[in-house]
Amino acid sequence: MKFKLILIAIGCFFILSSCKNEESGDNNSETGSKLEKSQSESLTESGNIKEGTNTKSTSKTDAEDSERAIEGQYIKIGEEADLNCGCYCLDLNFTSNSELCLSPDKIYINVKFEKTNNNLINIYLTDPSDINSEGDNIPWAKFDRNIPIATIAPQSNGELDLNWLGFSINGDLAMDYAILGKKTLEGKFKKK
Repeated sequence: MKFKLILIAIGCFFILSSCKNEESGDNNSETGSKLEKSQSESLTESGNIKEGTNTKSTSKTDAEDSERAIEGQYIKIGEEADLNCGCYCLDLNFTSNSELCLSPDKIYINVKFEKTNNNLINIYLTDPSDINSEGDNIPWAKFDRNIPIATIAPQSNGELDLNWLGFSINGDLAMDYAILGKKTLEGKFKKK
């Protein structure tokens, strides 16, 4: 009888410990499930970060592609006879300076183009051109280099609409030189 009691006690012990293992197994599987879920969420979050990064780099690439697509030589509509681009052309380039004509065969300037967030392109004076035959009396050194002298609005049909703003001195429009370049540059341009 003592032997039966010992066997029953041992049997109960094994049954209890087995039940306890199943519960902790459930806990372990629950914990494992939670751990897997947490790891999965972590991977998803880092995937989102990576996707976000890819989106940003894709956006940057899209912007660069957009700039490259718009770059090129344009001629002013109505001045197509200027085949040699003596004065009525625009060489749109975002990586180097370009030359613009203010007065045919007389006054030229070097400019840089910068795309803005609102899909406009600002044109900034960098310096007068070396090929000028006139314009020595123009105060080139006083003109602001950080205020746009013109803006370009790309049109859906591939044309560009150039709006001449004029030169500025100390943030104010230089009235004596405001129209210099307006006649030759302001208007619509089409790709050459």
